[in-house]
Amino acid sequence: MVELLAVVAMIGILAAIAVVGYQKYFRASFIGEAKDVVGAIRTAQTLYKSETLGYLNCSGTVTNWYPAAPDGKPRHFNDPGHANYDCWKQLNVVTDAPTRFGYSVVAGAPGQQVPAPSTLQKPQWPTTTEPWFIVQAAGDQNKNGVFSYVLSSSFSGELYVENEYE
Repeated sequence: MVELLAVVAMIGILAAIAVVGYQKYFRASFIGEAKDVVGAIRTAQTLYKSETLGYLNCSGTVTNWYPAAPDGKPRHFNDPGHANYDCWKQLNVVTDAPTRFGYSVVAGAPGQQVPAPSTLQKPQWPTTTEPWFIVQAAGDQNKNGVFSYVLSSSFSGELYVENEYE
């Protein structure tokens, strides 16, 4: 009987470890979705600039989230009820599943001040001599008030990720 209890206890410990690992893997898939959408927005902005010599300012501020504020709830990316829907529609970014992140795109003219993103680490933006944009995604993956961020801009082709496994 004692041996059976020991085996049951070991199975319980292994199951607990597996659940934690699965949750981490599951949240990592959410940040992957945010990286893909931010990359698609970067591409759409680049294409838009090649046609118009400027970028789309769909959000106006870095905290005007599309399709909604990041609260961990899944939402469809295509939201005709959003005030800035027409601008986002011009970007022509689509997702194949609901998103748990909120997205913002802010753009400006040369010489205009670039706003600080919502991330904890604030990047040092260069003095703008050309049109610019920043795009950020924020998500509360486990609904604890701590956000994961994905940030990119016209200043760099890199993605900045903060609290990836939040």
